[in-house]
Amino acid sequence: MQSQFAERRPSKPEQTGQGVAATADPRTRLEDAITALLPAPQSPLHEVAHFHFSRFGKLLRGRTALAVAAAVGLDDARALHWALAVELMHNASLVHDDICDRDEQRRHRSTIFSAFGTPLAICFGDWLVARSFEAATAAVADGQGGAAFAALAAAMRRLSEGQAAEFTGAPVLTWQTYDQVVGEKTAPLILAPIEGPLMLAGADRHLAPVRRAIHALGLAYQMSNDMLDVLGKDGGAAAYNDLRRRAPNAVSVSFRSLLVNGHRAAFDAWMASPAGDAIEPWAEQIAATGALEICAQRLQEQLDICRRECADLPDGLRAALSPLVSYLEKATAATRARAAGAEGA
Repeated sequence: MQSQFAERRPSKPEQTGQGVAATADPRTRLEDAITALLPAPQSPLHEVAHFHFSRFGKLLRGRTALAVAAAVGLDDARALHWALAVELMHNASLVHDDICDRDEQRRHRSTIFSAFGTPLAICFGDWLVARSFEAATAAVADGQGGAAFAALAAAMRRLSEGQAAEFTGAPVLTWQTYDQVVGEKTAPLILAPIEGPLMLAGADRHLAPVRRAIHALGLAYQMSNDMLDVLGKDGGAAAYNDLRRRAPNAVSVSFRSLLVNGHRAAFDAWMASPAGDAIEPWAEQIAATGALEICAQRLQEQLDICRRECADLPDGLRAALSPLVSYLEKATAATRARAAGAEGA
């Protein structure tokens, strides 16, 4: 297979006693650390890995981990290892998620499974998981921080179970079930960059409010993605893909909450039926109701919870979380604005 991109030459990171130079900006440090561990040319995963990381994305989780680590005084070497671990785990989740959802585009280009096939995509996702745990092991190599390592493993387990629930469980029709499924699928890898440094630095007293804040933020972010699914997203992807797959979606739950009597029973029965039936009748009804606005209101409630939980955190920790929270708030605000325009059209 011919290379589909101009391959990056791994730059050799400047080394200090603590690994990649701490004086570099966080993004550069993470890019250099990831590039340094990519498979060599003789590896069967060489081209796949270099294709995937020819664009690093926002590196938001890794940068958040470094900021939180600095705020709680975690030493630089362990901080970088943990930031690398959560970024690699996040990327593994993206590769596997695209396979499960059969998404052929991400960030306006081919996904790994669509470019290289499902077998190589599975192998690459597994390789990323293994590399993530190697990095996490380095972060706790002094014998301390076993709880952080276990938390990262639990995050991937919860994410996997949440993803599997989309394919094996009953349709998600109520807010209670939605919050449970999405809380398992989305929140864990938003929490991991924050939870790990707190545990490694012995700042466990902040874990409870941080967990509540990030759980709410994760729900809000997933609701935003669900609204985009209804509106059409990611470089022209078809709208209502979740409805087509009978997958959990906050707009579908909002729509169902508006139905009464036989209409609700009919929708429930359709959601429980095998995928493949025409979705247009239900999509038209969803578009004609206030389902998007109900979803947007619930999204705002979750953002308000996040803000309240963050308000009492120490200034340094709150500042470290600010880029992550602000980014997700802006993403959800843009989605709400687009949804309002669609309903007003």
